[in-house]
Amino acid sequence: MQLSARSETELDDIDKKLISILQRNGRTSLSEIGKDLGMSHVAVSKRLDKLVQSELVRITAGVNAEYLDAKILFMGLETEDMEVAERIQEKYMSCPRLLMFAPVTGRYNVFAVMVAEDTWSLESIIGTCSMRTESGVRRSESWFGNAPVAPKYLQLNLAPGALGGSVAPCGRDCGACKRYKADKCVGCPPTEVYKGKLWAAPNKSKKKTRKSKG
Repeated sequence: MQLSARSETELDDIDKKLISILQRNGRTSLSEIGKDLGMSHVAVSKRLDKLVQSELVRITAGVNAEYLDAKILFMGLETEDMEVAERIQEKYMSCPRLLMFAPVTGRYNVFAVMVAEDTWSLESIIGTCSMRTESGVRRSESWFGNAPVAPKYLQLNLAPGALGGSVAPCGRDCGACKRYKADKCVGCPPTEVYKGKLWAAPNKSKKKTRKSKG
């Protein structure tokens, strides 16, 4: 379950306990939650509906990153100004590898967390199809490692909507990439040229065949 900062609705203690129960086990029934909170399942349902509609919570499924043997990349960026940071955010928000993107203060003004299925692809998102190569980035620093100890479950979409063709959501063409052609990158998951195993296999676009004239 994810919390949203977009709503002005305030959370009371019952809401917080309800959320905590679902974070421990998202399949807990409304009746079980009601027993813990001392209210009917109908009242629990109304509260949960209100939280979802107010965009205070979103009920999702987390994936065990250790089981997937995923590689995690942490990237700090210093951009010329916040307009550059906002442009990068807009460009990469639909990237299925992106776990987190946040403005920060300190040495860098942008911090991002991304995931890759192998070392080759990790090198690609660090140096080739990377935020750090965008214009307006003054400097960057990257750290990477294996699956995190906490959180154990990641909000990772393993079957992003197929785009068709070889162009990724960020606009880069995987099919034309030298690293992809040299088998040093598996490509972007939503494209039909993706050849990795972490995300669901892409749907290949069907080529129309002309009927022969009889």
